[in-house]
Amino acid sequence: MRKGGLNCPRSWLLFYVLIFGVQSQEEEIVDGYNVKRTCERNTMHLSCDDGGTLDIESALYGRTMRQPCPHSSRDRPCNGVDGLEIVRAACQDEHACSVNARNDVFGDPCVGVYKYLEVSYRCVRRKGWILVFKGVSGAGGPHLYDLWIGNTSLNELNDSVRALDANVKAHFKSPLIERWSEFQVRQVKIRFYKNGEEMAFIDFSGESTDKESWFAKERVRESSFENIKRENTNYFSIKGHSDSDVRRQFFTNKNYGGCGNDYGWTVVVSQDGNCSWERKQTDYPLIMYSTKPNGVLWQSDDPGIADFMAIFLEFTDTCQHEVVLINGVTYTFETSPSEFLAHSLELCSFETPLAVRMCNVDPRGGGVWGEVMVQPCSTYTISDLAKVDITEENAEEVAMQLSTLTSEENMDNEINIDDVALILDGLTGVGAGNEMITGLTVNVVSNIQYADDDVFTADNNSMSAASSIVKSLETQIGSVSNFKGVENNLAVQTKQYPPEALQNGIGFASLEPENAESGLQEDNIETFEDVEDFLMDMIETSIALPPEIVELSQDQTGSNQIQVSFIVYQTSKLFASNRLMSNKDRAIGSRVISATVEKVTVEGLNEPIRAAYLPVLEDVSGNPECVFWDFELENGQGDWSNESCYFNKTSDGRIVCFCDHLTNFAVIMDYSGQAGPTTTFQDALTYISIIGCVISIVCLVITIITFTYFRHLRGKRPQRILVNLCFSLLFLYTTFVIGIELTSCPNCCIVVAILLHYFVLTTLFWMLVEAVNMYLKFVLVFYDEVRFFMLKSVLVGWVLPIIPVTIIAVLDYEDTYSNDEYCFMKPGYPLYFGLLVISAIILVINFAIYVQIIRRLTCRRRVTKIKTDKEKMNELAVRVQNAIAIMMLLGLTWIFGFFAIDSSEAVRDLFQLLFCVCNSLQGFFIFLLFCVRRKDVRNSWAYSCCGIGEKPGIFMTTTSRQRYATEKTTVSGNSVNQSKA
Repeated sequence: MRKGGLNCPRSWLLFYVLIFGVQSQEEEIVDGYNVKRTCERNTMHLSCDDGGTLDIESALYGRTMRQPCPHSSRDRPCNGVDGLEIVRAACQDEHACSVNARNDVFGDPCVGVYKYLEVSYRCVRRKGWILVFKGVSGAGGPHLYDLWIGNTSLNELNDSVRALDANVKAHFKSPLIERWSEFQVRQVKIRFYKNGEEMAFIDFSGESTDKESWFAKERVRESSFENIKRENTNYFSIKGHSDSDVRRQFFTNKNYGGCGNDYGWTVVVSQDGNCSWERKQTDYPLIMYSTKPNGVLWQSDDPGIADFMAIFLEFTDTCQHEVVLINGVTYTFETSPSEFLAHSLELCSFETPLAVRMCNVDPRGGGVWGEVMVQPCSTYTISDLAKVDITEENAEEVAMQLSTLTSEENMDNEINIDDVALILDGLTGVGAGNEMITGLTVNVVSNIQYADDDVFTADNNSMSAASSIVKSLETQIGSVSNFKGVENNLAVQTKQYPPEALQNGIGFASLEPENAESGLQEDNIETFEDVEDFLMDMIETSIALPPEIVELSQDQTGSNQIQVSFIVYQTSKLFASNRLMSNKDRAIGSRVISATVEKVTVEGLNEPIRAAYLPVLEDVSGNPECVFWDFELENGQGDWSNESCYFNKTSDGRIVCFCDHLTNFAVIMDYSGQAGPTTTFQDALTYISIIGCVISIVCLVITIITFTYFRHLRGKRPQRILVNLCFSLLFLYTTFVIGIELTSCPNCCIVVAILLHYFVLTTLFWMLVEAVNMYLKFVLVFYDEVRFFMLKSVLVGWVLPIIPVTIIAVLDYEDTYSNDEYCFMKPGYPLYFGLLVISAIILVINFAIYVQIIRRLTCRRRVTKIKTDKEKMNELAVRVQNAIAIMMLLGLTWIFGFFAIDSSEAVRDLFQLLFCVCNSLQGFFIFLLFCVRRKDVRNSWAYSCCGIGEKPGIFMTTTSRQRYATEKTTVSGNSVNQSKA
């Protein structure tokens, strides 16, 4: 028994070792990684059996859970230590390794607790690194950041540039960078070299990244800078710190604090900066790195200046760089990852490769090239071309491609005008002074005018793009000193002149072609030095600049050479106008012509710019408006404006316009005659309206004073309705006279337009109230009295009009009420449904009531008394006056405005005249009919002013009562059957 008892502890120990020996090696898979645990005092064995190598993701020595490696009461959780560096030192990139889970290896993070080692790893097939980028100090442009994020490679066929030395002062960028998303990048490393030796490095995890996001602090795996992962940073990115004064890229920096306190690890300086440490050499870029493991003060710690930096990508299997010769043609293939379709470095144009080739996985390890597949060089699409990073080296090729793609035979009606604008903007950025690019730009701008109108007006972006194309063309034309180009839809000419050559001014003209459908022709494009010739018979479109431009040019530039540029557009498609889209009755009725004095602001001229246009539209009726294209309108989108431009005359069928500044000019014409007052007749209507409104304002004020001053005149409902109508008309006329032309103040103009809309509606609704009241009095006669009639009338007359005005203002007040021509609503659905439809309904109702009232008054029961002819004539005169009075109160003259919308010019002009006269003088007619015509009103003023006649109160109790008692069918005090004065 004793012996057995002595053996019990050993039996228990054996049992413990067997149990925990089995449990000491636990393994599972989490998120694609193998997670293995080994109990304290055991050894962990890791290996890859498929020929791969170990990639250690994380390691922990301690205890965070109770379940693994249970050990009596000592298995409580404790804070473990990060053993990643120890495990990586033993296992990273190895096929197999062993690590002892012991305190003397990892240290003891929690004394007395039984711990375990947990490692997360996977096996990978790693075959090396590929150089994808190299930046050389002092090699000049492009800036390394711009090169890295750009869409094109650089020096990819120059093997000497790829070498890891600084013998060639040139940068290198592999095409692989632009295909980052097409393969799995495991790791990215950036290396800094000096005298052929690696001086510093940072390794990043490249999984699930793009070509910028990999360079981030949280992705750092290893670095020669010991503290870069744990220190706080103010910059850690490829873009770094970039503004107008500073360009610090590939920038890892701890803090700022004045130039002497700037502290970091890596930086690429691309230009002179604010600090002296950014000017350690005169040639850029300046590639700097910390020579200390914990960073340097850039200004005082003598940081290293690298000869070059290099960026590498890591792949599991690769196919090595190879040059293949097929049928005398060379095809070069970059080192590429497995399962990747590689492109030859030789291109058809831009990014289109001559050949492609698959890099396959070799079962024996590594990668193996597949068959070379030569591709026919296909033509780019415009969308493809828009993705090209345009440089001085490829600009001509881009311009040629765009010219081909926009030619008439290749024109696609679905062309994206935004892409064309983007490409032309890029071309003008690098093609200044290049006549070939200038000629191709002219060709492209001419070509795109073959596209349908919808292409340019599809949305605001398309309209902005069209305006941008015009800017690009003008910029490119102005960059060459002497050039002439004529295409079917566009003609340009720019030339430098000595001041003496422009003493009489200068002009530019497009002559009438023999065949109007043939487009612009070179023989028909001329300049002329006598500006009086701008109206010659054969001219279709012309512009003349006065001699004053010489003085302006010399004052502003101080140069003895004056460069003048002219452009004429066959169509106005590139000038997509919101203003004209909202008014279908108006359109550009001429060619668009432009003049520019390069580097000179031409405005406020004493002698105007003169332009003459032969209309090019057949179905227009006139009303020309001289306009220019203002690039600042519509939030920079551009639109037509008539500011400082005016219609001068018509000569031999040509419209003559004067302006005091230079830009793109044209003439807006009218299809239906509804446009602004630009003819003599329209001007006359304007004067009639203003004069009539002023007269009505005076008369309405007198009428309102009369009915408010004499209480006995406003005691009944009809007079109260009349006073409200007078107030509404007074507000309407006053707002019209004061504000209709306030277009120079956009916000004021919007307020005026809203007020005019409201007061037009209040006037119409008070006319409707007047009509309902007359219907009750003279048609129904016997009816139940309407309770609170005046309160309800006030709600209808003053409150109800607020509803449509508010709805329209809330939905889009700026678009509806903002108008360049006059301060009123723009044509469109808000005008149609918010005013015209309401007006039409009210006028129809009022007209129906008017007919019934007139019928009742003219067909009343005859009095048996035999009347003389004179009495009959007097009665007829009274009835006619009553009919006119009722018509004025019910606003039936407003119907003339609807009749004015007619295709016949004579009919339209007649009803426009009637509408202007009757409606502007409505207040005057009310004053005549309800003040001057009424005897009781005249007597009231006579007694009040001169003491003549009866006292107003007595007059009403005798004369008026007697009249109302004897003539039951006489119209009440505001409309009918007043005795003759």
